[in-house]
Amino acid sequence: MKNTLLLGLSLLLSVPQLSAQTVKVTEKPLVLPTYEIGAPDVNPIFFTGRVYQGAQGHIYPYPLYDILTDEKIDKTYDAVYLDNEYVNVCVLPEIGGRILSATDKTNNYEIFYRQTGIKPALIGMLGAWLSGGVEWNIPHHHRPSSYMPIDWKIEENKDGSKTIWVGEMELRHRMKWSVGVTVYPNRSWVEARVKIINRTPFVQSILYWANVSVHCNKDYEVIFPPATQFGTDHSKVYFTKWPMGEAVRGSGNDVELAWWKNYTGNSRSIFAWNFEDDFLAGYDHGKQAGTVHVANHHIVNGKKFFLWGNNPSAEMWNKMLSDKDGHYLELMVGAYSDNQPDYSWVGPGETREFVQRWYGIRDIGSVKNANDDAAVNLERRAPDKVFLGFNATTKYTDAKVLLKQGGNVLFEKVISIDPATPFTATLPVPKTVKDADLYAVLLDKQGNELVAYQPVELDNKELPSVVEGTKPVKEYQTVEELYYAGLRVDQFHNARLNAMDFYNEALSRDSLDSRVNTVVGIRYAKAGQWDLAEKHLKRALVRPAKDYTVVKDPEPHYYLGLIYQMQGRYKEAADQYWKATWYPTFQHSAYLALAQLSGLKGNLPEALALVDQSLAVGGRDTKALTLKAYLLRKLGQADEAAKLLELVMEIDPLDYWSMSEQSLLNGNGVNFLDKAEKQRGEGIIRVQELLEMSLEYAHVGAYAEATHLLDKALQIGEPYISSPLVYYYMGYYDLQSGNKEAALAQWKKASSLSTDWCFPFRLEEINILNTVCSESVADARAPYYLGNLYYFLGQKEKGMVCWEQAVSKDTQFAQAWRNLGFGYNRQNEPGKAIAGYEKAIAFNNKDPRIFQELDILYEKNKKPATERLAILEQNIQTVMKHDEAVMRLLTLYNETGAYDKAIDIMANRHFHVWEGGGEIHDIYVDSHLLKGMDLLKSGKQKEAISEFEVADLYPENLEVGRPETGGHSAKGYYYMGKAYQALGNKKKAKECFEIAANSQVRRRRVQLASENTLFNALAMGETGRMAESKDLLQKLSAEIDGQLAGRVSVDAYSKFGEDGSKDERIANLNYLKGLLECANGNDSSGKALLQKAIDLNPNLIWAKQFLNHTF
Repeated sequence: MKNTLLLGLSLLLSVPQLSAQTVKVTEKPLVLPTYEIGAPDVNPIFFTGRVYQGAQGHIYPYPLYDILTDEKIDKTYDAVYLDNEYVNVCVLPEIGGRILSATDKTNNYEIFYRQTGIKPALIGMLGAWLSGGVEWNIPHHHRPSSYMPIDWKIEENKDGSKTIWVGEMELRHRMKWSVGVTVYPNRSWVEARVKIINRTPFVQSILYWANVSVHCNKDYEVIFPPATQFGTDHSKVYFTKWPMGEAVRGSGNDVELAWWKNYTGNSRSIFAWNFEDDFLAGYDHGKQAGTVHVANHHIVNGKKFFLWGNNPSAEMWNKMLSDKDGHYLELMVGAYSDNQPDYSWVGPGETREFVQRWYGIRDIGSVKNANDDAAVNLERRAPDKVFLGFNATTKYTDAKVLLKQGGNVLFEKVISIDPATPFTATLPVPKTVKDADLYAVLLDKQGNELVAYQPVELDNKELPSVVEGTKPVKEYQTVEELYYAGLRVDQFHNARLNAMDFYNEALSRDSLDSRVNTVVGIRYAKAGQWDLAEKHLKRALVRPAKDYTVVKDPEPHYYLGLIYQMQGRYKEAADQYWKATWYPTFQHSAYLALAQLSGLKGNLPEALALVDQSLAVGGRDTKALTLKAYLLRKLGQADEAAKLLELVMEIDPLDYWSMSEQSLLNGNGVNFLDKAEKQRGEGIIRVQELLEMSLEYAHVGAYAEATHLLDKALQIGEPYISSPLVYYYMGYYDLQSGNKEAALAQWKKASSLSTDWCFPFRLEEINILNTVCSESVADARAPYYLGNLYYFLGQKEKGMVCWEQAVSKDTQFAQAWRNLGFGYNRQNEPGKAIAGYEKAIAFNNKDPRIFQELDILYEKNKKPATERLAILEQNIQTVMKHDEAVMRLLTLYNETGAYDKAIDIMANRHFHVWEGGGEIHDIYVDSHLLKGMDLLKSGKQKEAISEFEVADLYPENLEVGRPETGGHSAKGYYYMGKAYQALGNKKKAKECFEIAANSQVRRRRVQLASENTLFNALAMGETGRMAESKDLLQKLSAEIDGQLAGRVSVDAYSKFGEDGSKDERIANLNYLKGLLECANGNDSSGKALLQKAIDLNPNLIWAKQFLNHTF
């Protein structure tokens, strides 16, 4: 990816020569050892309830990038550098636009964690993810494109500063964002100017976090502002005291939470419960250097750290993420978000902008206050001595340091200070002087305060209340409570709850509630379900508009206008939009839509007047501004158009529609694409941004410009010429222009292209693809793509019908058959699902995902393990392409007793594990325990013991580290004890039973109702602790019965869905109850419960084991 330097000539001429020399911007190749990733999955991966970072883990409309490799190559990246006398910054547009490094040149300290190699792990929303530097996360945490190339541009500014802009259009929500990384002359700042732009006609909810990584070690301290008394966990379900509290929740052991070295048990995230201070920092006391972040806390209100910790599991993650760069922790900062997940609403056409700054500090220790100009530390280091230190972000001569006690000056000194020259002093202060009476300040030579600090005295406050959590719908007393509960589920993109459950309950109590009908209508509008959207939006107006009343909240009018516009019912749309202009809430968006409708009619002067009305309310909407520039150009007012386009580029330097208009205005057609192509992102996103631009023209009837744009892209070549959607759009625009013959030719070309990674997601594409299906009836691909679109939007039945149409036109269409298998499985039609998958394999036996998904389905429908295994072994080369498919094979080896085959594969294959995952280690443990139990039954106790011992290991190639609880299998040690008993070695048997009795579960969430608890109790009995054993078994039984009686639920605030689905938990409870019955000698009832557990969850291999063997 190469770039030509884009400079605004007027800006360049205004830059003083001295300033131009003080900040350098350079694009140059950077060679980094890189672990290659495999090609993305060609299958559309639809949402099925995956929990990711506490929210919905969508893949579609992106591909899944989950094949990592051990192939390490030297790869050349186009790196972009900013440099002044104090700091050197490197940005990598090719890996999500992240800041790779920022070096404090005064001491060579890395302000951010610097990767010297690229080693992805499965942490990102789409899979591959890189640690280190600064990652921009909008509108979800670990955003989808974090590991993809994104758009970028270089700018030189009037003040001599220079900026690297990075950004993209996010596909799932069609949101736009840009981040400008800037270095200034004579400042040590690394600045990020963030712009979040809602270019959609919908209100959206967003999250923003800058994921900032720093190097850490036993000397590293996280610094929350001194006024911080509490920290909270994800979703605010747990609070802790700060700075002393439990590093491991529930341990009862308080430590200094600010120090990395104290997290010897587990990973941890803590969010500062502090909404008064503007800074967050971290400091390496060994290197005497650190990192400060400063921003307006009213907007940038989130302060958080995450660390893997100082423990064996963390060591595993370090190896997975870097070959040699060591430990890191994340000093994250959030804007409009103080937690994860925590989302705020952003209106249609709204642009949000804020500034963050980071800089290096040195020699002053634990900073107590910081701002854009300076940082200060004041702390007592001996009974009669205090340490005072200041860092500055630029040079100040004749500055003054003061330390005061009330009106008394204890110390005063005139100094020169700059980023390379901090001030530090150890000063005598009697121990009788209270720290809270001290006041330290740094003044410039005019006497202006640069930074100050007075130690705070904190009251002993109670911990804040935790989030109450969402209740079952029937427990809400009022419709209003149901409305807000559902709205919160929507706002937070909750993966475990369905907002419609709350809304439907509310409507069952009051079918005309305006608020509920409005939000339900909007949900249906976002899904393209126009009839249902219209029904509910009209209901929303029944009460507010009763007796011919003009409504106060015109939101239903606005969205009625939107759904009518999307259906081509333009007069009805205009009527509703005009009503929406009567109150400020939706004036901007309604006038913009009215301008589009006027453009479609060809009435450009009227459109111009309407867009002016829109801009009177929302003057920073880049879409409205560019539309006005387009209208001015068409009306011959080129100078005014040019001025507007300059304004757009100031608001969003990566706005491609305005670049298109600028190119057209200059008489260059859309040749801007030639230049922009060198600075644009990943191919899939590039195509989608192109299509988005074309739609902006189409929305106002400018089909000539839309077609010209796409035609120019096709002349460029890849990735456009391989995209079916480009040709489908071209044909649609040709048809709208009256050229059906050209349209059919374009669609024929589209139908001949590969379906790989072609994932439609826009509402406009409903009409485009339906038009193709009706006009080009032989095309099997168009209904396939339309089916993908409908399924993504939640219209799953329509999606299935489209896929059926696709295979009726092309009976060998493997991808459509796979989708039908997937869809019928979700509809609980196993016969049709299996038939679909089997057809897919018949026409494509090279895709491991199809085998994986089919085997899960076979298992669910009780196909014998031997037959399933035969299918996988017959296609072993395909199966071995993907870890998930290999794990199905390993599970079948375990079920059929071929333990050595499973063990051999696991000994020789590197598995790549998702964050929050670890199933491969469970399979590993199963292989050795099951083999050991077979040996034990055969009287081969010593060989069995060897297997039980190996089962307790954590091989590095499985990427699962030993967890904080020790990770010992109570089951394994219990049976090891039994083996030693059989050998007559009572001492070793007792040791094993003691370990089993005291072992804890491996999962993060410690629960009473677990298999581990059962074997704890059984092992207690073997060590003579009969009363404890009996008591624990009774508690376990009561807990199981209680949950089965109706208290089974899922954790709505789970970060990765660790507790499983409700069915999985019910299955596990039946399994445990069955084991309890067997342990009590009730084999018949116990085995019936085990069978019930298997029926609910066929993955329970141990239920199958104990069903067929003596417990």
